[in-house]
Amino acid sequence: MPDQHQQESLHFLDYWRVIVARKEVVMAVALLVILVGVLVTFSMSKVYMASCVIKVEEERPDLPVFTQEMMRFDPLFLRTQFEIIQSGPVIEEVVRRLNLDETLGRAYGYYDTLGANSLELTYKLVANSMKVQQYRDTNLIEIQLYMDEPKGTAPQMAADIANEMATVYRDLTVRRTRDTTERALAALYDSLQDQRALVASAERNLSKVLQERELTIVNFYAGGDSELTKLRITQLEQARIKQGMETGAKKALFEKVQSLSNDQLLGAFPYLVQDMGLMKLVAEKREAEVELGRMKDALGNKHPDLIRIRATIGELETTIADGLKGLRTGVEAEYERAKAETMALEEMLEKTKASDRIHEGEGYLEYEVAKADVEHQRRVLEALELRYAEERIEMRIPRTTVERVEPAKPPSDRDQVRPRPVLNIVLSVLVGLTAGVGLAYFAEYLDTSIKTIDDIEQYMQATVVGVIPQKVKPLMDPAAHAAHAEAYRVLRTNVWFSKDAPGGKSICVTSASVGEGKSLTLFNLAYTSAQLGDRVIVVDSDLHRPRQHKILETDNRPGLANILVGDAEMDDCIQKTAEPNMDLLPSGKLSTGVHGLIATDRMKELVTELKERYDVVFFDSPPIIGVSDASLLTREVDGVLLVIQHRKYPRALSARAKEMVENFGGNLLGVVLNNINISRDYAYYYYHQHYYYYPHDEKKAAETKGKPSKGRQA
Repeated sequence: MPDQHQQESLHFLDYWRVIVARKEVVMAVALLVILVGVLVTFSMSKVYMASCVIKVEEERPDLPVFTQEMMRFDPLFLRTQFEIIQSGPVIEEVVRRLNLDETLGRAYGYYDTLGANSLELTYKLVANSMKVQQYRDTNLIEIQLYMDEPKGTAPQMAADIANEMATVYRDLTVRRTRDTTERALAALYDSLQDQRALVASAERNLSKVLQERELTIVNFYAGGDSELTKLRITQLEQARIKQGMETGAKKALFEKVQSLSNDQLLGAFPYLVQDMGLMKLVAEKREAEVELGRMKDALGNKHPDLIRIRATIGELETTIADGLKGLRTGVEAEYERAKAETMALEEMLEKTKASDRIHEGEGYLEYEVAKADVEHQRRVLEALELRYAEERIEMRIPRTTVERVEPAKPPSDRDQVRPRPVLNIVLSVLVGLTAGVGLAYFAEYLDTSIKTIDDIEQYMQATVVGVIPQKVKPLMDPAAHAAHAEAYRVLRTNVWFSKDAPGGKSICVTSASVGEGKSLTLFNLAYTSAQLGDRVIVVDSDLHRPRQHKILETDNRPGLANILVGDAEMDDCIQKTAEPNMDLLPSGKLSTGVHGLIATDRMKELVTELKERYDVVFFDSPPIIGVSDASLLTREVDGVLLVIQHRKYPRALSARAKEMVENFGGNLLGVVLNNINISRDYAYYYYHQHYYYYPHDEKKAAETKGKPSKGRQA
């Protein structure tokens, strides 16, 4: 368990190291996003919101007059009204009433361009600025309007549109209900007129019978020898009359149904025929149409749900059409049945009257039939007139289906809903930090340079013998940081007690490429060794880009190149420095090229002679990749130090340099990781602290000499 906790801790620190190492990127991206967020926030127009709360109920008279209204629960009613409020007719009427096409068109600057065609754009603008929501478990619906124009009057404009939206919805609801009722009353009135015509025809027929038969109406059936027969005739006549009345009613219904179109019949059939199945189909179709309207705004035209609902509506329309056709057929069948029963009764009556004709004439019977027909038609007429009068009266009774519970009020100038500066700035900070951290991790992912000691050990299979901080100057410079010397003392100790350098006196310092700080590292290492009592010499063997004479601010001729070509003697070229124990052999300078000088036998002799004179000989080598001199020099010295600059070159380049040293027969003592930002890269904090507590004085170094294990631990 402790190992697991340690791994998790190190894993977190690795992530934190990336953030700290690239904090400039994180801060730059975060500040950029925050700045953009602030600029966008304060450049946005202020949006104000006004809301109006209305109460919506199902349509019924405020005061029932003839019948007591039964409470019905329609689960889709409020959802239907919710969609109607946002429908095109309501919004278009609001735009027309408030003249919004001109007001908003001039505010947004499109009225002068579009002119009369600005109505459609204004409709879309108002529709996008409106939000409708229902209060749960209530009949209350809130209409919200968001406006940012016209400047200065946007709060009042939002309140006016919200209130007008409620008013228009109420007016259109009342108008729609009234139009439906008036269409039904018109159909009922047409039936009433037809029935009046039937009554007039029956009365004319009765008058005609009286005139043709010259009848004097008396109590014809009182007494007589044919009383039993007359009773039978009376019963049959009553049955025929009753059946005739039924047949007449069914005929009137049949003729009315046949005269109406499918759309008219669909609107009037509840008043004519009680067909619960057809009424259920109509209700299902309306629910499907409401669902279709709701999903059109959220889904595309080719969405499977929209296709399914359209197919359902098509099937319902077909079923309703079949139902209407069946209704017509049923009414016709009922009418034919009633006619057949009437004819059967008439045949029975005729047979009965045939036996009675010898006693009584047919005139009175014809009179009774005509009289019964008149009475029947009058009763039907009275029923229609009563129903028509009731409906007309109930239509005039007020119906409060929409009630404004809380009118919209204009918000104050400081109560804008957008933008919200505090929220936007907080979000900008969060988004900026997230984007900055993400970009830092992405850059870290793309960066294949050496970043940690683990990278060197994992990819190069080499040992790190020293870690050099940033901003290091030559230690002999008075402006040099005193703490930086400790890094070179640690480096000297690790090299001195390295298992690969027992008894070695010549060390070559090289790098994979230019600019990695090998020359300064070599100079400070030599200077530190000299201060600790070693007799050292610095040989500037980088004949292409010599650097050591510039550090010591001296001349570089004569030097190594002059010795190798025989133009000068070594004693004439070695220069004393301000440090008594450290000498310098500069690179020298020739008028001809310096290529191939390192590979001469004279160079081998020079290395041997310098090792006899000095305790340690340091060779400043050219970069090993691209210059052959470094590869040749690594074979002549006792050990090689490879300097790698932190986060500069790809690790593949450093690994290649290490392989070249080993392939040319060089003895790689280890890797020096240079230019570390200790304050940023916390992975090296241990080394930074170690500089101040390592026992580096000369006496203790002498005591520990000859103890490699302790030297390596130091």
